[in-house]
Amino acid sequence: MRWNEAVSRIAPYVGGRPIEEVVREFGVVDVVKLASNESPVEPFPEVVEVLAATAPDVNRYPDSAVYSLTREMAEVIGVEPDQLWFGAGSSELIGELALALGGPGTNAVMAWPSFAMYPISTMRSGADPVMVPLDEDQRHDLDAMGAAIDDSTTIVYLCNPNNPTGTILPGDAVEAFCRSTSDDVLVVVDEAYHEFVTDPAHRSMIDLARERPNVVVLRTFSKVYGLAGLRIGYAIGQANTLVHLKRPQRPFTVTAPAQIAAAEAIRHPHRVEGRRLENAAGRRMLMAGLAERGFPAARSETNFVWFEVGPMAKKLFEDLQRKGVIVRAFDGAVRVSVGTEVENRRFLMALDQVL
Repeated sequence: MRWNEAVSRIAPYVGGRPIEEVVREFGVVDVVKLASNESPVEPFPEVVEVLAATAPDVNRYPDSAVYSLTREMAEVIGVEPDQLWFGAGSSELIGELALALGGPGTNAVMAWPSFAMYPISTMRSGADPVMVPLDEDQRHDLDAMGAAIDDSTTIVYLCNPNNPTGTILPGDAVEAFCRSTSDDVLVVVDEAYHEFVTDPAHRSMIDLARERPNVVVLRTFSKVYGLAGLRIGYAIGQANTLVHLKRPQRPFTVTAPAQIAAAEAIRHPHRVEGRRLENAAGRRMLMAGLAERGFPAARSETNFVWFEVGPMAKKLFEDLQRKGVIVRAFDGAVRVSVGTEVENRRFLMALDQVL
């Protein structure tokens, strides 16, 4: 067979291990999953209620234009409906915009480590990923990223807050970078974890995306809203930019239950604020617990914490699974999602046991 060379060079995305898989492998009955940055609690009760009511209608295709949700969301965030674009999670949107702007002979600039779908989507389009190391504070090195842009660059990804380190860039620095980047290069500001941030230095780039044709902001319902299993995210940008970016997108990618659930979720901002505060408390608990055990963590503003452990990362990942706790291992580091208070204590106790 003649494999697509661009696809053959892609290392498959490795997600957090499912609970069922760990149960089968290690025989552990009580397992806590703190690996995929999901909400540790179910969707809002109002969302669960409307979801149950959608079941009899799933024999019909969803509204491919996402008409109703688009208009409700536009009202909430203060943009025009044609400045919104929905997809099956922000991951799908990253893939489509990479196809729209990539291709052989082009490249995309990104910090590293950052979200794995940036290089995967880049290579899927036939383009080359240009990975710029984070600075010593585990943040994007904007000067180095700017220097990495060349005549072949079509996209720059800014993950703010950054996944997997949880660190942020100040809003003024992000805006300055966006304004200094050539209009020929699309700056994608991925704000998947925006709702968890408590640092006042952080600022969304939605207003800038409305102003500049080469800036697009990504958001998702997978995190604070607890809709990861439904797969729905959205982009904000100028209408003419989005028209071109969405050309590769297949029809019906955003399911009807996802649209209905998201529309209900945005009607309860007080619940979002409650979850933001609960997450911040859990995050502080994990960071303090790790520091007490000799693992100072990166300064996270998300629903996960990143801490460096050197060559023991893989073994720590495996040993914690034997204790019924699933985390994510990286090269020399571990990322643990913020769970409930019980789950966070369970992680710290398991960490003590394996150490």
